[in-house]
Amino acid sequence: MSEEQIEWRDAWNKLIAASKNSVLGGTTEPFDELTTLQDDKMLLFEKAIALECMSKKNEAKEFYKQAADEKTGLPVRHWRKRAKYFLNRLDRGGFMTSDLNLTQDIFNIQWDVYFNIHYYANLDDYIRYLAISSVSRIGSEPAMAIVIFRTCLEIGLWTYFEKEANLINEDYKRKHYKKDGHQRDIGLNDLLDCMNEKPYNLFKKNEFKVYDKVRIAGNAAAHPGTLRDGVPFHYTEEQLRYIMNDFNEAMRYLDSHAHK
Repeated sequence: MSEEQIEWRDAWNKLIAASKNSVLGGTTEPFDELTTLQDDKMLLFEKAIALECMSKKNEAKEFYKQAADEKTGLPVRHWRKRAKYFLNRLDRGGFMTSDLNLTQDIFNIQWDVYFNIHYYANLDDYIRYLAISSVSRIGSEPAMAIVIFRTCLEIGLWTYFEKEANLINEDYKRKHYKKDGHQRDIGLNDLLDCMNEKPYNLFKKNEFKVYDKVRIAGNAAAHPGTLRDGVPFHYTEEQLRYIMNDFNEAMRYLDSHAHK
C-alpha cells in the first residue's frame, strides 16, 4: 500500500470517528477539531451525512451541495455522484432510516445502506469503519465487501456479547482439547449457533436468521472453490440487494446491543 493510500485511509478513519461523535453528541464540533483535514473535501460529505443523521436537513443540503460541486467538490467523480444522490434524496423529503426499499436501483440501495451505517452510531468505531468501507466498494469488489460483512458480524458478536462469547469459547476449547496441547478457538459458525441455543438464547425474534444469512454469504465469498478458471464470483443484482439488506439489518441489531 502506498504512503498516499495509508494517509487517505487514516484520514477517512478520523472522519468516520468524527461522524459518530457528532451524531451521538448532536453537534458537528468533532469535525472542527480535525484541523489538518479541513481542506479534505471528504470532510464536507461526511459532515453532511452526520447532519442528516441529526435531522438537520437544511444544513446537510448545503454541505452535500459543496461536496457534489463539479469544480470545487469531491475530487473523484463517483464520489461527487454519491453526494448528488444524497442531495436529491433530501430534496425528495429525506430517507426513512433502517428499512430499505429493495425495488430501487442497486446504486440507491448501496448508498442507503452506507447512510444507515453512519446512523448506527453506537457501533464501535472499528466496526463502523469496516462496514462503511465495505459498503462503499460492494459495486466494484462485491466478494471482498461480503467477506468483510461477515467480519463485522463476528467482531460485533465478540464485542457486544463478550461474556457469553468467552464462556462458549472456553467450553468449546475444553471439548476440542488436543493431546498436543493446542486448542482452537471457536469459529463463527459454531459460536453463532451456540449463542442462539439454550442456555444463552441471546437473540431477538428473527435476529438469528439475519445473522445467519450474513454468515452464509460471507462463507460463500471466502470459500469460492477453485480459482483455476478465473474469478468465481458472479453476483446478480438481485443477490446483492438481499445481501445488503441482510447486512443492514444485522448492523441495526448490533447497534441496538451496543446501545445497552
